[in-house]
Amino acid sequence: MSFKVFAGVAIVVAVVINFVLKVAVKAGAVSVITPPLVEGPKVVFFIPTPHNFSFAMEMANGGYGIPVTITVVTTWALIALFFLFFNWGLKNLEMIPGKKQAFFETLYDVYDSLVTQMFGKRGKEFVVYISALISFIAISNITSFFPIPGFSTANGQFVISPLLRSPSADINTTLGLALITTFMFIYVAIKENGIKGYVGGLCDPTPVMLPMNIIGELAKPTNISMRLFGNAFAGMVIMGLLYMAAPAVLPAPLHLYFDLFQGLVQSFVFTMLTMVYIQGSMATEN
Repeated sequence: MSFKVFAGVAIVVAVVINFVLKVAVKAGAVSVITPPLVEGPKVVFFIPTPHNFSFAMEMANGGYGIPVTITVVTTWALIALFFLFFNWGLKNLEMIPGKKQAFFETLYDVYDSLVTQMFGKRGKEFVVYISALISFIAISNITSFFPIPGFSTANGQFVISPLLRSPSADINTTLGLALITTFMFIYVAIKENGIKGYVGGLCDPTPVMLPMNIIGELAKPTNISMRLFGNAFAGMVIMGLLYMAAPAVLPAPLHLYFDLFQGLVQSFVFTMLTMVYIQGSMATEN
């Protein structure tokens, strides 16, 4: 099945489900509750802990536990998906590749070419991190494109809601990814120039510029994290507004832009900025 056919089928299924729900609402069989457009990730369950444990919150039953949000659950699901997908793809490798092996080799060549163009002969040092980063962000961004329903009960009522939520729409995820990138380019800078050289670089061109250079370093993770979070979260809000203001047939095709196209573009932008920051920390001759 080609991508165009798959995308078309997904849109048609979403429209049909929405139409069936509208008919059921008019018949009085079900009721639809519109959630708030701006809300944080909901807590799915708690991991029980002692009351004095760090980050523990009080639960409804009076106990204490660490809240596990839908962002964390979605991230766990994506990690499991990546593990199963690549474990399946890298089994029984042969000298003469079949279709499956050829696909994974092509995927690696794309990542390797992207990293090599930026880092040259030193690309092998960063291809693992960059390929993992762009893959995770891309899949995270397009998670909401797939209408996977989740079923639960609340106040004695049967509730149907999205099973997964894009991790990129949670500032905790994007900030975590940005901090990993920050650790990476600081590590590269110290490895290339030593601690003395790194600190000395913060004083260029004169020691008076030290505060401004420190602010510049802190601005890098802030820039990439807020850019990714803002685009993902804004896409969710805009689609919510469109569904409230227009019939399902009108906003449904826009998922191709806000969930799919924009998600892939933002994963590429985040990854390119990461490589630019790492390259800027390397020695001049590299």
